[in-house]
Amino acid sequence: MEDPPTSSKPVNPRRDAAINLAVNVAAPLALFYGLRAVGVDQWLALMLGVIPPGVRAVRTVVGQRKVDALALFTLTFLLLSVAVSFLTGSPRFLLARDGWMTGVAGAWILATLLRTPFIQQCVLSFMTGAARERAAANWQISPTYRHVMRVATAIWGVGLVLDAGVRVVLAYALPVDRVPLVNGLQYAVLYVTLEVGSRAYLRRRSVRARVEAESGQRFGA
Repeated sequence: MEDPPTSSKPVNPRRDAAINLAVNVAAPLALFYGLRAVGVDQWLALMLGVIPPGVRAVRTVVGQRKVDALALFTLTFLLLSVAVSFLTGSPRFLLARDGWMTGVAGAWILATLLRTPFIQQCVLSFMTGAARERAAANWQISPTYRHVMRVATAIWGVGLVLDAGVRVVLAYALPVDRVPLVNGLQYAVLYVTLEVGSRAYLRRRSVRARVEAESGQRFGA
């Protein structure tokens, strides 16, 4: 995983999170229950639910000069799951797909611990100017900063992997028509839990004081 380029345009994290939730959670959920309401069978309704995230992944891959690894992964995984679903004809396999994707995403986040942790990459993407330079300097100079970024990244990675296991179990345990709604609510709870938990960990006063003492730089924007 390469460090984000310094010339990249900063991302608005709240806007990006809202778009992700709308495209990857709300749109497939609305499409599934809308199709079920007019009599479409479960398998086809679930298959058509891959259209919103698939279209966004294609637009991301085609629209950027540099291939977005996460978008390319999403697109590849969706295509493979659709292909296998044609062979199995199982709606539960399509429901379990969300769990496998979440698990792979968690494993990828944990893999970033070997180089630049996922949370540090996010910080560099979201910030710009002096704030971004301070974050980069803190990473280079402060052992405490590097430690907390790795721990926060591990929180996200482990959380997603555990969540993935729950999703796969629920995909085969609950009635098919209930699983999409439960999955959508689970996404919201998971995101809020990980976001609040990691922020609370990173924003402790003791962490701020140690980082600033070690690097001579402000900690945060």
